[in-house]
Amino acid sequence: MKVLALDTSAQSGSVAALEWNSETAGVSQINLRSEFNFNAKATRHSEKLMWAIDQALFSAGWKVSEVDLFAVGLGPGSFTGLRIGVTTARTLAHSLNKPLVGVSSLAALSYPVAQWLNLFLPNTLVLAVNDACKGELFAFLGKASEVVNCQTFSSENRSLWNPGVLEDVFSPQDLLDHVENKRSSKDLSWCAVGDGVKVYPSLWDSLPTNKRVIVPDHFFNQVQGRYIGTLAIEAFCNQVKTNALEVTPRYLRASQAEMKLKKGELVRQPVSD
Repeated sequence: MKVLALDTSAQSGSVAALEWNSETAGVSQINLRSEFNFNAKATRHSEKLMWAIDQALFSAGWKVSEVDLFAVGLGPGSFTGLRIGVTTARTLAHSLNKPLVGVSSLAALSYPVAQWLNLFLPNTLVLAVNDACKGELFAFLGKASEVVNCQTFSSENRSLWNPGVLEDVFSPQDLLDHVENKRSSKDLSWCAVGDGVKVYPSLWDSLPTNKRVIVPDHFFNQVQGRYIGTLAIEAFCNQVKTNALEVTPRYLRASQAEMKLKKGELVRQPVSD
């Protein structure tokens, strides 16, 4: 099975081509054929995404019509970036009549760290945090043993997540309080990844440093397409099959325009016939 996975939830976008032997059980036989990461800060996702898709397919030696499964990061993250990524994935999958699986971008960010920790410190609290702007953070958290098996959604929005795994938007202080309450109840170690770690560097000093697990350098603080694809394959193995046009971004909060409209700061314009 050929899988094309993409994520545009943050300033760093990613596209990956993976090949999976569907005759084997699980995801142990996934091969990464190509992966392209790009920085959309200086340009725009709309300018780089199709180029990255073309490069990933060319490097893998595939035509887009040969892709069997499409995967996309649903966020949370940039409103504009998510719309571009999800719309592109929906269009490709729908036009080719192929399945599309949406994956939490933060789950994909936490996945390699959770896998690594699950080998020797399965009770470590894994925290994936990205800057939500407006003084808030998008956060995904749970113990490593919980995170590795709870990554995706069905078309009915039925979560495959284990109890104890949470994804939401927080103020920095509310997030700290939540993490400390969860951590201190069983004196858990903790590990944080994502650009939110750098945006609020002093925030984490409030958590016990002797319980912090430092992540090796080869784990990036950005979503990688290979893990979007891996989690989509896991979902496929769990019989999660989604109509492409049913896949929508997970914003977790209203947009600035929606909030202004709700407060009466914007006026609805009349629609002409």
